[in-house]
This record gives sequence, structure tokens and C-alpha cells, in this order.
Amino acid sequence: TWFAKSSGTTSEKSKFIPISNECLKKCHYKAGKDVLLLYLKNFPDTNIFSGKALTLGGSHKLHKNKNIYFGDLSAILIENLPFWTEIIKAPSKNIALIENFEEKIDKISKATINENITYLIGVPSWNLVLIKHILSITGKSNLLEVWPNLELFIHGGVSFTPYIDQFKKLIPSPTMRYMETYNASEGFFAIQDDFSRNDMLLMMDYGIFYEFVPFEKIDNPFNNTYTINEVQTGINYAMIITTNGGLWRYVIGDTIMFTSLYPHK
Repeated sequence: TWFAKSSGTTSEKSKFIPISNECLKKCHYKAGKDVLLLYLKNFPDTNIFSGKALTLGGSHKLHKNKNIYFGDLSAILIENLPFWTEIIKAPSKNIALIENFEEKIDKISKATINENITYLIGVPSWNLVLIKHILSITGKSNLLEVWPNLELFIHGGVSFTPYIDQFKKLIPSPTMRYMETYNASEGFFAIQDDFSRNDMLLMMDYGIFYEFVPFEKIDNPFNNTYTINEVQTGINYAMIITTNGGLWRYVIGDTIMFTSLYPHK
């Protein structure tokens, strides 16, 4: 009954990606735990668990004729989270799932400015809008004046390169850390596990079977596929996935390049 509506970046129309219970628990939520554990492994003295995570996601709608929920993946994840996560994240589910983006930004800002927010999770562009709104209503010059214990931004969805300078200006802390993830409506694929380099570890135990096609052969993808033990570094591959959500040899539309083998990054 749950479908993630893709952003439609690889075609003119959005797609409806099935989200099964197994996909939720053994892919997306498992990845969420691994993100925090990998961060903790890198920084065992972290203080992020002394406060709350601020998550900024999308919205979902109920298709009343067929009783089907569909919408942004982040909203589906928020809607299905265990009840105890309300204790360690902000804002409340009711605010997080407001459909109108401007209204949601305003209510999130007002609901969290007095919280002890220690880390942010979300898409860089959306979070940039949120940060600027928070500064405008509080009159502060940077985000550390609102949340002095802010330590980490876990981001994904788009390249962080165009945004990094703006974030460093709005969060002027030499100890602020940025952790990249590679996830999509179709699945969760990779996590930055080494903060001294900017590639990401391909996560092999999330119920996703990977195939790779050299980009120059993408016109005939299924006759030129390589499995994970056959790939090489430095080659631009298109990615094909079969998932526990119900996708079968799905061409996701992204290209990747391996920087390391064993582990695959």
C-alpha cells in the first residue's frame, strides 16, 4: 500500500516505486542505523546523542479510491518510524508531514528553535531554506547561536558541492561535520564511512542485487552487465538494481565509478 513518488529527474514523469515492509526495515531503516554507527565508529567522543536530530522530509497523500499511500520517500519513512523515535528527533510527526512546504518550514522553525538540536538530516537545498528561515525569525547571525551543540549534517539526494560554502558560512564551526549518503526512492546504496575521503562504501546487505553496465553500452544494458565481483575501478557504470521492494533489473538512471575494490567504494 506504500509507494514512493520519484522526483522524475531521469524522465518527464514521476514513477511510483513500491515500498514493502521488508524494504523499509531491511534497507532504509537498517541504513539509518548504519549511518549513525559508522559515524560513532569515526567519532566515539560524539555528543550527538545528547540532543535531537532534526529531520526535514516531504509529504504524502492518501489515494482514497484504492487506499494507497504515495509521496516523497522521506515522508513514508517518517510515517512508519517506531514510536520511540519521537523521543530522539524533531519536529513531531504531525508537523513533519505537513504538505505545504512554506507552512512546514515555518512550523518546524518555531517548534525546534528552543530544542537541543545536535544533528540535521536531509537534502541540502531543503535544509538551506530551513536554516535561513530560522535565522530570519530568531534574528541570529548563524545557526550555532540557535543550536550551540550542532555537530553533524547527514545529507544526500543531490551533490553537496554547490552548497558546502553556504553551509560553512551559516554554521561557522571548525568541528562541524558533513556525512554523505547515497539513497533514493528505489533503495539505500552507500554511506561515507571514512571522513578523510569523499567516496562512499557500497552497502551489500540491504536486500539489493547490483548489476553494472559500462555507460557507453547503456543502449543495450542487459547484454553487457557485470556483477560486483567483475567491476573495475575508474570505469563509469550505469547501475541496475533488483530489490526487496519489488524492483526487477531496474535501471535507476545514475552512473557511478568505483574508487576501491574490497571494500567496494
